[in-house]
Amino acid sequence: MQPHSATLIGSVQRAMRLLEAVADHAYGAPAKQLAREVGLALPTAYHLLRTLTHEGYLRRDKGLFFLGEAAERLSSDAARQKTSQHDG
Repeated sequence: MQPHSATLIGSVQRAMRLLEAVADHAYGAPAKQLAREVGLALPTAYHLLRTLTHEGYLRRDKGLFFLGEAAERLSSDAARQKTSQHDG
């Protein structure tokens, strides 16, 4: 039997770490800083950041990355799910 971690997708894990790092910066952060914080090579981080931006999970303004509308929707959906768990 293969270990559980063999079924995990590394690029998804790296993208999620970048999302969490962006969320930690209320005033945004540049790609270089985010790459350093999550331990990624800058080209890898930049490709993931561009993809997350294209999908709406991040937005970029003046070289800084911020959470995007898709990430905000996830947050509000999660809060709504929590509320409905307590109501049910």
